[in-house]
Amino acid sequence: MTKKIKIEAIIELIGDTHVDEALLKRTIASLGDIESCKVINDFDPNKTIVNEPKVSASSNNSVSEISHFINDANKIYFGTLSIDERKYVAASILYTSIADKVKNDQNCKQNLSKSFIEKFDIDESYVEELLSLEKDGQAMISLKEKFLEGDLLQMYTYIWEKVLSKGEEEEDFEVQLIENSGETFGLEKSNINETKKIGNERAKISKAIQSIESGKVAYNKLKAFEKTVLLCLMLTECSTIDGKISPDDLKILRSLFNDQFNITSNVMSVIIEKKLDYSITKKVEQVEVYREKYELVEFLWEKILSSEPGVNDEEMALVRKWIRRLDISDVESEGARKDVEANLNPQ
Repeated sequence: MTKKIKIEAIIELIGDTHVDEALLKRTIASLGDIESCKVINDFDPNKTIVNEPKVSASSNNSVSEISHFINDANKIYFGTLSIDERKYVAASILYTSIADKVKNDQNCKQNLSKSFIEKFDIDESYVEELLSLEKDGQAMISLKEKFLEGDLLQMYTYIWEKVLSKGEEEEDFEVQLIENSGETFGLEKSNINETKKIGNERAKISKAIQSIESGKVAYNKLKAFEKTVLLCLMLTECSTIDGKISPDDLKILRSLFNDQFNITSNVMSVIIEKKLDYSITKKVEQVEVYREKYELVEFLWEKILSSEPGVNDEEMALVRKWIRRLDISDVESEGARKDVEANLNPQ
């Protein structure tokens, strides 16, 4: 059972210590998932505090509304951005970093527009309006000040993920754009390279999900990595109740993904955040014949038996839950496990 609490506290600090939302979140994160928090520095108890309206962005917002969302935010924290907000903020970052060039170079403008539309799935009319805005050096400085370094690194990881998730090869324009933009926003070259590395790992998962959803290959005939991502999607679905995953279940998933499937916490969010408008487990159960479902169970046991750490009772309970949703009995699952064990350890 989970519950929500609201904490209100006035803290008297010694010296010039500055506390922001990110520091507060890190400090109390061990209590549970923090949905929101707000810090008022230089608090004066004699003044009346007026609650500020929550500023948010959605896929229906105009460029002016997104601009207000960005400008009105004291800080922009990547972890609190919605899926839609991320792509709009990313587009603003990239455009702001090369606004002068876009204004004077039609080819650059066309390439940037193409990237926003094809890689970030942003509406063409929104892109046209965005690229017509006048941006000066102060706009870049102002936007840069909205981010703490950690949040900026997450944002550039996300940007790499989006541009590398589609297409077979890297686009020179996009690579140069992101690298130059990162340097403009004050990131070290090593940090930019690291965000690209993690972004590329996340992009591989995105591509695997695209392959799974295309339906061009039978589920049991997918490539090994794609099949691994399929298992992760289904296990995630088994852990989701009313669209949410509890902290305890998230911990179980993180352990399984990392230890059994070699999918790290840095990239598992691509799977966790993927919103399907159908049940992937139910679809597999309905589409695949018994032998094909049995082969998927064998593949799962191969992953488990081939990994160094074993699965604990909580992880095994989730595995059994998934197997039963495939309409495979515990007895049949045990048979699959023995078959895999025999193949891994031939006499």
